[in-house]
Amino acid sequence: MKIILLRHGETEWNALSRYQGHTDISLNDKGKTQARRAARYLWENEQVEAVYCSDLSRTRQTAAIAAQVLEQQVYYDGRLRELCFGVWEGLTFSEVYEKYRDDWDKWYKDGWNFKMPGGETFTEVVARAGQALDEIASQHTGTVLVVTHGGVIKALLGHFDPSFDLWKTDIAPGSMTYIEFENGNYKILKTGLTPYP
Repeated sequence: MKIILLRHGETEWNALSRYQGHTDISLNDKGKTQARRAARYLWENEQVEAVYCSDLSRTRQTAAIAAQVLEQQVYYDGRLRELCFGVWEGLTFSEVYEKYRDDWDKWYKDGWNFKMPGGETFTEVVARAGQALDEIASQHTGTVLVVTHGGVIKALLGHFDPSFDLWKTDIAPGSMTYIEFENGNYKILKTGLTPYP
């Protein structure tokens, strides 16, 4: 089976380089356009049999646009939520770098195990999101769309392929990552596909 991981469309906080995490931010106009483009691409190129998504507004809005075009129901799962950034949420990247420099350095050295104050590690994200993905994979044989977040997608990619570098791959808003699931194993097919730039 094939899983397409679609990162939600852009929000104002994305545009301002603010950490969102579990903070519930809606799509901006550009984000809605990105969702429509992804939906159109999927309609033209894939036979999606189910749509799953995180329970946060930005993914719910993206999934609703896609599901309408694909004529599918959306199933919500809180385990697909973004990594919780704790006290960093709402701050810009540069503000975090200035206020929490030591923590920033630790996170970039070992994001798998470092937890910012009030947040969670990539390892914790993989535990919950990986469980959700395993359940989704066990219920389908065709192509499934999973609308989630950049941090979740990166965490899953790093889990599937230990050579994957969390910091060197861009998972842009509205981009798609293709995963194959066969014989209990996940294989990365392509990352960061942005339809109709």
